[in-house]
Amino acid sequence: MDGVSFAPLLYGESQPERAVLSEYHVEKVRAPCFMARRGRWKYVLVHGHDEQLFDLRRDAGERENLVEQEPAIAAELLALVLEQFDPDEIARAGAESVRRRELVARATALTPVRWDYEPRFDATSQYVR
Repeated sequence: MDGVSFAPLLYGESQPERAVLSEYHVEKVRAPCFMARRGRWKYVLVHGHDEQLFDLRRDAGERENLVEQEPAIAAELLALVLEQFDPDEIARAGAESVRRRELVARATALTPVRWDYEPRFDATSQYVR
């Protein structure tokens, strides 16, 4: 997994500003979502729908979409997303996956046998909180 150590920050050393990317496309999400964050700016792309840009210094609640006011920043962060992800391919694969899972769900509803796995244990004793 690609990454950068945060250890120097523990010793008070500064690090250059960098972009952070994330993606969100889980069960039943029909439009994958992508985020790029650099410094004060957070950019969100909802594939096939819209894009959003927020200045987190001025608008921590992410209420004012600045895509039209700051098109250069939005384009720069969109380019970072597109360097890392292929939204068209991810959307296609996701749509196929949803159709398959819906078919399996309908088929398993026809029988009392449960094929999914749900472990039963006390998580409070398994994990450090």
